[in-house]
Amino acid sequence: MSDFRNRHQSLMSKTAKNDTWRLQTGEVVIDRSRSHLHDGVESLLPEALSRVQGGRSFIKETVDFERPIGETTCVPTLPNDIIIWAKRPNRFGHTRFVKNRAPEACSSMVVILKKAEDRPGTYVLISAFVGNGAEPEVWDRNATTRSREFWASHALVWGSEPTVQGTETVRCPW
Repeated sequence: MSDFRNRHQSLMSKTAKNDTWRLQTGEVVIDRSRSHLHDGVESLLPEALSRVQGGRSFIKETVDFERPIGETTCVPTLPNDIIIWAKRPNRFGHTRFVKNRAPEACSSMVVILKKAEDRPGTYVLISAFVGNGAEPEVWDRNATTRSREFWASHALVWGSEPTVQGTETVRCPW
C-alpha cells in the first residue's frame, strides 16, 4: 500500500508543480513519471507550451524560439561520416549514430503531448528535447515511409545517448 501512496504523492507533486504549464489554447499540461525530458529543457517548457495549440489527441510540435536554446544531437550526416548502429535501453531496435560529429547549435524544441484520457482539458507530457524533430525510427511501430529516408541521412551523435553494450554494429540492421 505504501508503494501506491508514494506513486500517488509523486504524481500529485508533479501535477501541482506543472499546473502553470498551459498550452496557447488554455489546456493544462502535466508531467508523467516516465516522461523523456532531455537535459536543459524544463526551464524552456512554459514558453514552448504557451506557443502550442491544443485540440488534438496527440501533439508533436516543433517550436522555434528564434534564438539559440541549446544543441541538437540529431544531425544530418555526410558521405565521409563514421556511422555505427547500436540499441538504446528500452528500445526495440537499433539507432543510427555518427561517431565523428558533435552536437549542433539549435533554436528549436520538440514537444510531444498526449491528451489525458481521464482528465478533460489536460495533456500529458511524453517528451521534450532541443532539436528540429525526427521521424520515428525505422523499427518503431509508428514508422512511416519517410522514416527510412530520414534515418538514412541523419544520426544521433555517438555518446549523446546511452547504448546497450555489445549491440554495436557497422552494418545497417534495417
